[in-house]
Amino acid sequence: MQTHVCPLCTQAPVIHQDRHPRAVCPACLAKACDDQGRRLTFFNPSLGSGFGAKVTETGEDYPSHVCYIEEVICWADEARFGGIVIQPHDGNPFKPVS
Repeated sequence: MQTHVCPLCTQAPVIHQDRHPRAVCPACLAKACDDQGRRLTFFNPSLGSGFGAKVTETGEDYPSHVCYIEEVICWADEARFGGIVIQPHDGNPFKPVS
């Protein structure tokens, strides 16, 4: 199994997938927040597919894929076989940094 180092904390190994080459580690994913600093929860709305996000504290829908992890702009999305993946974002609203 191939791994890469988390691009944000540069500490944790992440299982490498070519489709998500800069995926962050679970510890960094758990720090994701909106531009107001509110923690976000990401999920698959149906069994293993789709993308959903809510503000953790209030349960309010969060209608964006953009999130922040320690002031780094990131993009959250559905992983290929379900689950959620977050990668650092390059500013293009449709494509994470490769």
